[in-house]
Amino acid sequence: MAHIEQTRAVVEAEETYDGRIIPVEQAEIDRPVRLRSDATVAGSVYGGTVEADPGATVEGSVMAGDGVELDGAHVTGELGTPAAVTASDARVDGTVTGKRVRLTNCVVRGNVVGSQVILEDCVVLGIATASRALTVRDSLCYTVRAEGEAVLEDLTLVLPQAILNGSIELESPVAVAGLGSMDVERDDDERLPEMDADDLYDQDGATYLTLAPRVLNLEKITDRLSELEDAVMTAVDDTSDSDGTDMSVDDVLELLDVDSDRIPS
Repeated sequence: MAHIEQTRAVVEAEETYDGRIIPVEQAEIDRPVRLRSDATVAGSVYGGTVEADPGATVEGSVMAGDGVELDGAHVTGELGTPAAVTASDARVDGTVTGKRVRLTNCVVRGNVVGSQVILEDCVVLGIATASRALTVRDSLCYTVRAEGEAVLEDLTLVLPQAILNGSIELESPVAVAGLGSMDVERDDDERLPEMDADDLYDQDGATYLTLAPRVLNLEKITDRLSELEDAVMTAVDDTSDSDGTDMSVDDVLELLDVDSDRIPS
C-alpha cells in the first residue's frame, strides 16, 4: 500500500498509485518521494527528492527541488530539477534538465540541458547542452552544444554540426550517422563520415565542429538531413515495440540506420 504522507511518499514494489504525487500544502513541498521496484504512478510526481528503482514508471513528468535519481526507471514526460539528475539504465520521454546531469546507458526522447552534463552509453534524440562542462562518451546525440569545456569520445551525431565554444578535447573523431552515401573530402565510403580538429571553424563569435566545408554535394545532404529529422521524430513518437516493452538502444540505432557497434548496449 502506498504511503502518501506529509513527510514522505512511498509507492511500494509492484504497486500502482492511481493519481499524481504533488504537494497540496506547504509542509509537503520538500517531501521525498520513493518509487520501489516495478511501482507505477499514474500521473506526474513532485518531491524534494525523487528516487525510482528498477522497473518503476511515472506516467507523467518528474520535478524535484533537491535532486532526482533513477535506476532502471521510465518517465513518460519531462524530468527537471535545479539540483542534480543521476540516472542509469533509464528512459525519459521528454527533456532532462538539471544543474548537474549524469546519465549512463539511458535513452532520452528530448534534449538534455545542464550546467555540467555527462553522458555515457546514451542515446539522446535531441540536443545535449552544457553551459559549463560537457562530457560525452560512447553515445549518440542529435547534436551537442558546450559553452565551456567539452570532452568527446566515441560520439556519434545525427546532425553533422556541433557548437563548442570552450576548450575542446576530441579524444576520438566524431562520427556522423545516417547520412548514407555522400561526397565528403578526406573520407571514404566504407565507414561513417567523421569530424576531427581540422573541422573546427570560428564564425560570428562561435566555434563550430562541422562537415559543411567538406561536403561536395550540399543539396543531397540537405535532403537527407530532412529525412533524418523525420526519422528522429518517428523515434520520439514511438519507442515501444508491439509488446509494449521499451525500445532498446540497438532498436533506436537501427531506426536511424546507425551501426550499433558504435554504442555498447
